[in-house]
Amino acid sequence: MEAKKKFNIIFVCTGNTCRSPMAEFMFKAYLKEKKRQGDFNVQSAGLYARKGDVMSSTAAEALTALGVKHNEKRRSKAFTVMMAEDSDLIVAMTARHADLIGDGNVISFEKLIGSPIDDPFGGSLQSYLDCAKSIRLGFDNLLALCDRVSDKQ
Repeated sequence: MEAKKKFNIIFVCTGNTCRSPMAEFMFKAYLKEKKRQGDFNVQSAGLYARKGDVMSSTAAEALTALGVKHNEKRRSKAFTVMMAEDSDLIVAMTARHADLIGDGNVISFEKLIGSPIDDPFGGSLQSYLDCAKSIRLGFDNLLALCDRVSDKQ
């Protein structure tokens, strides 16, 4: 019997230090709650990420406040063509990010929740918590979409 292929999902923002790593760690926690973590490979990257930048300390603080397991020493990754080709679904924080990525297996949070995920960079802890709340709003729709895409593969 052939092992089920894991669904590869990647969250993309600008610098991969705030929104997309928060979404990555939060979605992993969400999948664990749903007992689905074994079905997915989840990662994040940035369209203009500088290799080696660490996650924003306020993003890490927000994840801690939310009880989300994360790696504060996680380094940013630049989004690459290979990542795009290896992913089953790319989730962009804004429609602009989605437009920059191009056609194909890309969806923006505008499509998932009706609004973009605003960049909290440099903002208060509350702005990061608000960002996390908006990200979380999309997870039920995102999981349903992943299941629909997976069924077609």
